Amino acid sequence: MPRDLFISYSHQRDVPLASAVQKGMRRIGRKWYRKPALKVFRDTESLAASTDLAASILKELKQSTFFLCIASPEAAASPWVREELAFWRDHPDETARDRFLIALSDGTIAWDRAAGDFDWERTTALPREVLEGVFRTEPLWMDLRKFREADERSLVRGEFREKVVALAAAVHGCTKDELDSEDLRERRKFNFARNCALAVSVTLAVLAGLAFVDASAQRDVALARARTSASQALAARALDTVGKDPRKAAQFALYADAVRPTGESAQAMAQAVAANDSVSRHLQAGNEEVNNFRGVGHANATQVAISRDGGMLAYYSDFDPDGGAGKDQHIHLYDIRTGKALPHLKGKAWPQDGGAMAFSADGGILAVETPDNQVDIWDVPARRVLRTITATNGGPLAGAFKRLRAFAFSGDGQRLAAGFYSPGEQGATYHVAVWDVKTGRVLADETASDNSLALGFDPSGRLHALDHQAGTLRSLPPNGTVWGAARQIPGLRVPAGVAVSLSEDAGTAYVGENRNELWDLTAGRRVGGPGGEGAGALTMPGTKRVGIYAAYGKEVGVYDTALRRERVLGAFTWPVRSVSASGDGRWIAAGSQDGAVSLFSGSSVREGSPLTNAQQVRPGDLAVDQRTAFRTTGQATDVWAVTDQGVRVLGRLPLQLTRGAPQANTLAATPDGRRAVVSQGGTLSLWDVQAGRQLGIPAGGHPGFSLLTVLPDGQKVIGIAPQTIQVVDTDTWQVRQSLPYNGALSAAAAVSADRTTLAVVQDEALTVWRWTAEGGFRQVRKVSLKPVWTMYGHQTVVSNDGHRVAVRNFDGKLSVLDVPSGRIVHSTYASTGGPSMAFSTDSAFLVQIVRSGEQSALQFWDPDTGEARGTWTMQEGGSAQDRESPQLLPGGGGSVLSFAPDGSLVRRTVDLAAWHELLCDLAPGELPRTDYDRYLGGLDVARPCPRQ
Repeated sequence: MPRDLFISYSHQRDVPLASAVQKGMRRIGRKWYRKPALKVFRDTESLAASTDLAASILKELKQSTFFLCIASPEAAASPWVREELAFWRDHPDETARDRFLIALSDGTIAWDRAAGDFDWERTTALPREVLEGVFRTEPLWMDLRKFREADERSLVRGEFREKVVALAAAVHGCTKDELDSEDLRERRKFNFARNCALAVSVTLAVLAGLAFVDASAQRDVALARARTSASQALAARALDTVGKDPRKAAQFALYADAVRPTGESAQAMAQAVAANDSVSRHLQAGNEEVNNFRGVGHANATQVAISRDGGMLAYYSDFDPDGGAGKDQHIHLYDIRTGKALPHLKGKAWPQDGGAMAFSADGGILAVETPDNQVDIWDVPARRVLRTITATNGGPLAGAFKRLRAFAFSGDGQRLAAGFYSPGEQGATYHVAVWDVKTGRVLADETASDNSLALGFDPSGRLHALDHQAGTLRSLPPNGTVWGAARQIPGLRVPAGVAVSLSEDAGTAYVGENRNELWDLTAGRRVGGPGGEGAGALTMPGTKRVGIYAAYGKEVGVYDTALRRERVLGAFTWPVRSVSASGDGRWIAAGSQDGAVSLFSGSSVREGSPLTNAQQVRPGDLAVDQRTAFRTTGQATDVWAVTDQGVRVLGRLPLQLTRGAPQANTLAATPDGRRAVVSQGGTLSLWDVQAGRQLGIPAGGHPGFSLLTVLPDGQKVIGIAPQTIQVVDTDTWQVRQSLPYNGALSAAAAVSADRTTLAVVQDEALTVWRWTAEGGFRQVRKVSLKPVWTMYGHQTVVSNDGHRVAVRNFDGKLSVLDVPSGRIVHSTYASTGGPSMAFSTDSAFLVQIVRSGEQSALQFWDPDTGEARGTWTMQEGGSAQDRESPQLLPGGGGSVLSFAPDGSLVRRTVDLAAWHELLCDLAPGELPRTDYDRYLGGLDVARPCPRQ
């Protein structure tokens, strides 16, 4: 291919410069619609891979019209450059020497006019032995030495461009000015064409972008609506499920919040937490169906057992996810202390309907009934069977009902007792036997009344046997082999075959089925029982210490000795088959007919955590700031701080303050609790609370001053004075700032828990002020309270961070202001609770105490919509006749504090993030595929709980 120019240069130093020159020669002078302007050969860019490099370069030299040498001492010494110069020197076309150009990159070039040759004494950039005497006139050369190492070699403007234009003009056969002007004209044409194309492209892009934005906006709106609808549907499903299957309710609530947080999803979270109030862990989900192969009168097996010390839980089920009916299945183990599942025990299948299972007191040994009247004794830490104890002959039973009919395992794991049928020539005979677990030896074996025994070891290891058909009770000593004399229980006569259970201490017996009775065996009398259908499952860890845990149908609850239900622990979709509890009643496990297994605890989220209040501080002792409490006894006043950890003693002041008279006697402590400001009879004073010593000189002249709080700097206080709200400096007692306040009956004021935000209700408006140490209080929002304003009074409360303010008018109508946006919403109906309100830490709820007689509840309100979001019932001390109402205080760490009339102080978790973590601990699994497809089809929703 013919070339306009061949560039020869040294590869040692001049590759960048050669590349820049080549680029310039191609670009300068080109037509705007063509490229390049010149066809330029440079070996490293233009030469294809070849085995004969010399021949390829020679071919290009022959096809080139001009020759450009980038001269330098390195080029002069290069054998390649020398050969290329020699070829051009010996070119058959004598005019080739006129088409020889030089670009000097280093060294020197000097022309000797007198000699008509280069001055070879000074020229160092050209090889003398190749070019001496070749040229008659000085060839065109440009000095590019300053550009050899330069970072900038502009082809748009500047000296480098001018020099490249001069070289290019020689190749084009025109003057430098002509080429420069032509290049500028072509550049303007190119820029015009480019700008037109760019304008068209931009216009099209803008139109496409607008269309895309519009489509994206519509898609986003549709997606947002779909997510909101899905969230609301899941929340509704959760609320519908809370009383039937709390585990599923938790899952629905978690997914509702994950799809899109709404007021409905927050309500679902609150009610799911309440439904799982006593749940410690949902260990196995229900199968939501039962097998039909069991036959009439039989049910699917689910069995649970908890060790007496509350450390270990074992459970199995016909719906074991790791096995199947009729196969060797797993006995699952769960360490309650650490909250972790342990490797399971793989044993034999269990009897139809399930069989007996019991731990030793410390959870180290587990006895499990297997088919054919056998009992496996497991070493739990070692996961191995220590011994198998066989009642009768260990052969197949004549019928399923012939399995073990009574069962007991001693707390020390040393003895096992069972009632069973033994086949013989004259038919089956009912026996009761006791075995030594370590040796397997029979310690006692005798016939007994047919299927009418209840067995139980008490904590001392004494075995008790209740013959409920005969109405007698007898015992076997811990180390004995001979039964003691039978003791008659007057009035206790229960036919054989009726289920009877003994409490752990053998002091109480429960008679099931339609009797549903509780008997005190020590006193020999019936003590309770409502009659009617009996409990489906029941455990009595010790009625003298703790309650009775029973399942009636699908619910598990705590009952007193009269079998009156105290509270529900949980609910299942299918009837409960088994219940077990630790000796102290702290841990309770239950399993349902469809395989669901849950662990419950005696603690309660709704009931909260009791806080220390040894001084029995009551709601009436609270100061206006709700963080300080005081009470005058005799000649002195005790001062306390109310914190998230409980009531803390601050000190005692030698003052007499009248309780319940904030206009005459008020007190507020500094954030650190070391000092307190007292307003008494128009006089303000500062005190060292710990020392009980007054600091400085008190200041009069503040009549009717009612303290609101001490500001965060600990130096200034804010309080309500006649016709104004004042900020007072405790160093000088001077008023530093005054805010308008008319003091009318309808007026109200409140400060946030962080002491930085002040909300004022007056003149039919709500005004919010924000405090800084540098600028004092500054108004940040003012909104009208019409149409809910009333001249008869208001109560107001501010969220912890000051971003929301709630106002309750005289008629019980609630209004909530979002301070940053200025948006205010009103409740959908009047609140029935009292004036005690508080925001949750995350401001997801406005919480209010509702009290009816001796029953109290937390009422949740949605601050975004003003809608009610359900209630939490709670047990509060005191009675309806108490003059003091319960008080609700804002807490930290996602909690609210409540003061009951009896002085008890409780912290309750009311925070979506905390609830999310709690529910994830209970039900971390993914939503079943059928439910996911039903509610979330077409949506991409991440799993709400991290994988464990």
